[in-house]
Amino acid sequence: MNKLITLKLMGLAFLLICSVSGIQAQDDATGSKKGGFGIRAGVNIASQDFENSSSFKDTKSKLGLDLAVLYAIPLGGGLFMLQPELHWSQKGSKITDINNNEITSTLNYLELPILLRINFGGSVKLFAMAGASAGYLLGGKIEGGNLKEEVKDVYDNLDISGILGVGIGLGPIEIDVRYHAGLSDIVNNDGNFASLGKITGSSFGAGVSLIF
Repeated sequence: MNKLITLKLMGLAFLLICSVSGIQAQDDATGSKKGGFGIRAGVNIASQDFENSSSFKDTKSKLGLDLAVLYAIPLGGGLFMLQPELHWSQKGSKITDINNNEITSTLNYLELPILLRINFGGSVKLFAMAGASAGYLLGGKIEGGNLKEEVKDVYDNLDISGILGVGIGLGPIEIDVRYHAGLSDIVNNDGNFASLGKITGSSFGAGVSLIF
């Protein structure tokens, strides 16, 4: 529930930014809105929400890498951009069970976000973005306690999430922060851990992009 509230609040902020900056963005004709190919490197602070958490004492966030390529397609003279991306992204969580064992899951995803962004500002570019992402679980590991489970025996292959973010750019360099809200159940219901109930993931991310 907290995840949905956060996503709604960020969505309202995104709409407010769009409405306040729309006129200014239409008047800006800098080269920062030409779009193009880019590369991005960043980090995720990921966590998981467990529907059935009776076996755990505590859950914590986990830091992971996020590497991507992207292509920004100008729309409406550059006021808007359609920005598809392809990410190799690490997510997961840290869990303390009732026996005080810390269990760390590291999940490596291939993700395809499709983002709509609005640009505004002058020589210093500002932008906001919103969209959705589909992620495919490539693999990973689960460590801690006496667990020696294959990642795909615990987690489902597919992860769907919604994305909201803001950023700033100067020339070809852009810095952005994003919130990913998991929309799908990522537990493998055919595996030995189906008793965990529904699991959803979320993450805050930050990255630096170089646009060519």
